[in-house]
This record gives sequence, structure tokens and C-alpha cells, in this order.
Amino acid sequence: MVFHQHAKPDPATTKLAWGKAIEESRAHLRWGVIVDVLAASSGWIDTGVDLTLGEEVSLFSAGMVWLVKNLGVGLNGATALWYRIGPGPVAKSVGTTTSFRAEQDGRLHLIAKPPGEWRDPSGNFDPDCPHEGAEGGLSVAVLVWSGTAKEGLARMRAQDASGYAGREIGRLAERRTLPKGWQHLWRLGETRIFRVEAGGQQPARICCAAAQDAGILQYPVNVPLDQSTRLSWAWRADELPSRLREDSLSTHDYFSIAVEFENGRDLTYMWSAALPEGKVFACPLPWWNKRETHQVVRSDTAKLGIWLDEEQAILSDYERAIAGEPPKRIIAVWLIAVSVFQRRKGTCSFARIRFKTGMGEIFIGP
Repeated sequence: MVFHQHAKPDPATTKLAWGKAIEESRAHLRWGVIVDVLAASSGWIDTGVDLTLGEEVSLFSAGMVWLVKNLGVGLNGATALWYRIGPGPVAKSVGTTTSFRAEQDGRLHLIAKPPGEWRDPSGNFDPDCPHEGAEGGLSVAVLVWSGTAKEGLARMRAQDASGYAGREIGRLAERRTLPKGWQHLWRLGETRIFRVEAGGQQPARICCAAAQDAGILQYPVNVPLDQSTRLSWAWRADELPSRLREDSLSTHDYFSIAVEFENGRDLTYMWSAALPEGKVFACPLPWWNKRETHQVVRSDTAKLGIWLDEEQAILSDYERAIAGEPPKRIIAVWLIAVSVFQRRKGTCSFARIRFKTGMGEIFIGP
């Protein structure tokens, strides 16, 4: 098994650059501090920063949270850095730079944690997934601006040898419009993976461009599950984020469309780089392995770059793939993109998503 080799991250130089930029930008900062967020920490890390409702904050992160260090499998701040103000709710850094406006008064806390393993949106931990086992960590610059983040970053950029301020200015200027009715699944947080594009001569579509990150878009529904229920969609995968079979933790990079059921389970229909069509397997990731099942719909790389129409009989698939009494209802559709393990790039687009039922069609879009 061969993976891309990545140099061990050394954020020391970056931290020095941040420290200098903070000192030279004090006129525009109410607070600036650098915090080490270790992966082995047992819980939320107190930054010592108290925020006031409406204040704008930027976070810069450097370093890696290693899940399997000897294989180079790890997460950077775009996937692993989470924050909350006071008792929550939690939010994830959009990238290795992010900015936000405080929605309440309270102390700012940070944590480096794989996505998904939360008990609730307030940031309490799932007892079935103790916060342990990872190595490394992140260095985080916490910048509380006297004015707006945009203004503060613009003034800091000239003093910031790390380039993070300029990178965040570019991110803030980039508009990524989500399709109507879709939202980021809170368990994975906001990402820059998804965007909607108008059709023109092609169908309107949701485009996924994944690069060392992971995200899920969710569309809430209320669809009865019976023998008539089918999910249909069109997709075009241009580049897969894996070249290896995706049924191990260290290679679990993929694109899929999924249905979430009222019992908390979900079934995803994926395009595999190496597994045979029809293959069914439980998600290999902790926490997700008790909730998520994958079914390979496509694995023919000769069809990359081609729009393909699909249709799946959901109840039959559920009965074949998941033990126990089937649920009665489907509560959401998901679009999933993962590229954090092998850290390859991948692109895929989805269109014409709809349910077919005995009562007619339910159009999801775009």
C-alpha cells in the first residue's frame, strides 16, 4: 500500500511570523494570542479569550492531527479545528484560516478532533468515542479585531510573513453559493467543497471539489420508505480522491450520495476506485461504523468524465445491506466528499436528484 509522502509539519516558523504580525497589528486588535491545541488533550482548551456579542474573530492554524502517523494519515485545521463560545454550539474552521462573528458573550474554547464524533451540537463528547489515540496537534493564532475582520486582515497583511492574512482575505472574497434548501451537516461543519452552478447547455448541478478535506451537504426530507421508494440522480465524476479500495480507515476517500433514515442510520451510494460494483461494507471510521453503510454503485474508471443517470430501490438495498427491521421514513439526502486520508484531489458533480414513490416524484434538485 503506497501513500503520498508528506513532510512532518513544523509550525515553529509560522508561529514566529504570527507573533511578529500580532505585535505590529496591536492598533487593530483587541486581543491576539497563539494557542497550542494538542490532539492528546482530554477536552476543550481554554484560550483565555472572552468574546463579546458581535465581535469579529479570525483563526489561523498550522500543524497536523495524526490519526495513523506511520502511514501519514492526518488532518489539518480545515478538518480538525473546532471552536465554541461559552456552552456552544460548536463550529469548525472552514479552512486553515477562518473568520466569524461572535453570536454571544463567552469564553472561546478550541479543540482538535476528528469530525462526527459529537454527542450533541453543544460540543459534548460521545462516550462511545473517547477523545484519545491521535497524535500531534495544531498551533492556532486567535485574532479578535477592534473592527471588522476584513479591515483588520487588510491592515495585517503587510506585516504577516506567513501569508495567512492574505489567504483569509482571499477566502472571504470568494463566494460559494449553496443550492436552495441544502445545508452543511453540523457534525462535519462548514467546508469550501460544495458550490452550485447554473446549467447552460448542461444540467444545473452541485459541484464538489475536495482536496485534503471532508464535508457533507444535507437536504431535509420526509419520505415514506416502502417497496416503491427509489432514489434517482445524475452524476459525473471527473477525478476520484482515491486510487485504492476505500474500505479501510487509511484509504476512506470517496464521493457518494446518501439517504438518512429516521433510525439514525444512513446508506450511501458511492463511486469506488477499486471495489466491485454491488460491494457493501460498513464505514471503517470510528463512530460512523455504527451508523453508516456504503454500497458501491460505480467503479468503472472508463466512465469518469461522463454524466450518468442512476436509480436505486432503497428498501431492497437497506434489507440487503443493514441488519434489523427497516425504518419507515427517510429524513434527509446527503452529498458526501472525503479526501483527508490520502490527501488527493477529487471532483464530482450531482444533478437531477429526486425520489420516486407510489405517490409521485419528489424533486430535490438542483
